[in-house]
Amino acid sequence: MRFYFQDKAAGNFATKCIRVSSTATTQDVIETLAEKFRPDMRMLSSPKYSLYEVHVSGEERRLDIDEKPLVVQLNWNKDDREGRFVLKNENDALPPKKAQSNGP
Repeated sequence: MRFYFQDKAAGNFATKCIRVSSTATTQDVIETLAEKFRPDMRMLSSPKYSLYEVHVSGEERRLDIDEKPLVVQLNWNKDDREGRFVLKNENDALPPKKAQSNGP
């Protein structure tokens, strides 16, 4: 299966193909992808990653940690959908925090 890693800083995607069994969970896949992307990425110091399914319609959904990505992908055909999996750093996905001021 092909997976993408979104590099917000560079504004591009890196891709990796890995073998995924029907019993592999999202957590298993995230751990494998972190190892595979590490040589290419300098931003993998944060341990919080999530796997998203992204469809051509623009729909995006975060996979639960115990879901099985291969089964999810196989169901795309049943629903006549196309998509891809994107590994995202959750720290990048959060909106920046605003500095609070106590007034003048």
